[in-house]
Amino acid sequence: MELTPEQLKAYDRFIRARDKVKLVKTSRNYAQKYIPHRDYLDSVHIVGLNHPLFIENDDWIEYKEASAAWWEIEPEFCNVERLRATRGDYGSEDNWEETTVELETLDQYFKGQQ
Repeated sequence: MELTPEQLKAYDRFIRARDKVKLVKTSRNYAQKYIPHRDYLDSVHIVGLNHPLFIENDDWIEYKEASAAWWEIEPEFCNVERLRATRGDYGSEDNWEETTVELETLDQYFKGQQ
């Protein structure tokens, strides 16, 4: 894959952030602590304040920013080659127009044996 220096820098940032939040488990990040996949880590309730204060999840926010930066400048062939359900790339597994399968309930099963 041929990338420009700008694309390479954005891709490396994206991969580092992705691995840090463990969207993909690798041998390098397997033993690291769990990072929640949300914008906050926890909330603090202060007496007399009508709403909680949130502690930001900097690692997750960095992942979201890094992924947005990468997707903005990724090569066109990555976008074209990526599988998409909207294009029917997953075949019949993703077809919502198929008729539903009617399963026989236990009640129907035992009534049919009589």
